[in-house]
Amino acid sequence: MKKIKGDFYELVLGQVVDLKTSKDELKEVLEFYEAILKAQKQTKLAFKLDLSHFDTKSGQHRNSQGLPFLRPEDIRIDQGLFSTLLEKIGQIIQSKTKKAVSATLKKTYLDGQWETLLRGLMEEGPDLERTAGEMRIDFALFSFLVVQSFSPFLGSYAEKLRGHINSSWLKGYCPVCGGEPLMARLERETGRKWLFCWLCHSEWLFRRLECPFCGNNNQESLRYFYLEDEEAYRVDVCDRCKRYTKTVDARKTESIRSLFVEDLATLPLDMVAEKEGFVSRGGISFLGREGA
Repeated sequence: MKKIKGDFYELVLGQVVDLKTSKDELKEVLEFYEAILKAQKQTKLAFKLDLSHFDTKSGQHRNSQGLPFLRPEDIRIDQGLFSTLLEKIGQIIQSKTKKAVSATLKKTYLDGQWETLLRGLMEEGPDLERTAGEMRIDFALFSFLVVQSFSPFLGSYAEKLRGHINSSWLKGYCPVCGGEPLMARLERETGRKWLFCWLCHSEWLFRRLECPFCGNNNQESLRYFYLEDEEAYRVDVCDRCKRYTKTVDARKTESIRSLFVEDLATLPLDMVAEKEGFVSRGGISFLGREGA
């Protein structure tokens, strides 16, 4: 597990502000994410994580079995903080898309049913899609909203439990919460590949030549491409499952930002990948790619 130096939200917010000065074409998207990050930071600062109930040995046993350290039933969050954050992010989305997300949430889903949402998110069951259908909200937008609302809480768990996580984990999903990788990074010194969780923001080592989504390691169906003059940033694609991961090669760039921010900085690569028929990662950049 990679240890993040300093507070995640403080670091990322500073980098987003800096990025706005160099990526004028992304200013609107970055301001959108900046508003969300500020709300998340406020929530995380107010959240008092209590691990007195948590059995770390059980988590370590699950890791040894190839399962995420955390189960949905292990998570205890502040219902009031979650509801407030969910509504705030809904309002931010609504102000940007003009879709009545916030009002629908307040009426339908701010009534203590966060456990159902979390289970659907962590276990990738049908609950999220069914709930989005019942609420008549676009599924990609709804999953984006739910991910952003749970991230500060799961990030708090990841920070506190990092020392107990299996360091030899080489799965394509997060060893802490089971989340999918948002981006990847090739280490400057060794070229080792690190994946970054879209949900709890953990980083973990992974094999260089393998698809994290389907496990394909056939070199004939794995390839990558990059934009001209941007060799440090590439898209690793799998022709078997048609999924992709954006990767920043630290050996080809002088500085590297948080992979969360690198995801925003490389949104043009998402558009190229999707035009080529590859599938995005769970809607995390949905608003940025679709013209929030």
